[in-house]
Amino acid sequence: MPDRLTGQTAALRPGRFGPFAGADLDAFDAAYTDMVAGCRFLIARGADHHRLALPPVIAVRRACNCLKELDRFLVLMVDAANAALAPPHGTRAVYVREGDAAMRLGRNGVLRQAFALDAPRLRAIGRIRALATGDAPAEAGSRPRADLALATMGDDPADQARHAPFVLGDRALAAIAAYYLALAERLHTMVAPAA
Repeated sequence: MPDRLTGQTAALRPGRFGPFAGADLDAFDAAYTDMVAGCRFLIARGADHHRLALPPVIAVRRACNCLKELDRFLVLMVDAANAALAPPHGTRAVYVREGDAAMRLGRNGVLRQAFALDAPRLRAIGRIRALATGDAPAEAGSRPRADLALATMGDDPADQARHAPFVLGDRALAAIAAYYLALAERLHTMVAPAA
């Protein structure tokens, strides 16, 4: 499925962030490489229709751990990009909840503008992750199925029946991983040093 936001960053030239410090470039490249490998692994696992189905509770917990790693790689990429911009008040000194890529993208004007439409989807993924790990209370008003629909952009093949256990299977995780891969590619295009 093509990313609807692809055209949003087309006007931003590679190398927009200027020269990276060596350590920042190394950190960015390492996080990008890990992100691409992790996303491709999850996408391939989601395409394997012969895998044994796990009980919903275990599948959700395992998927949640994968989502934590994807978010961590994205945060590392964003932190390296923010460090390259060298804001006057030191971006790294500002507290942001760990694993909150949407908040980190909002800390820099260029990134905030380029990824503004991604914030609701990243926040929905964050809520799913928090609910699955028990970091967020499972209240009557929680909306995991609506968040999953937003996280996968309606590409959730699992049966999310009203009173059935919440399901976060490999195919839904693959759809989210494809989104993170698209984010990583967009960010890489923006910050890669000009050739």
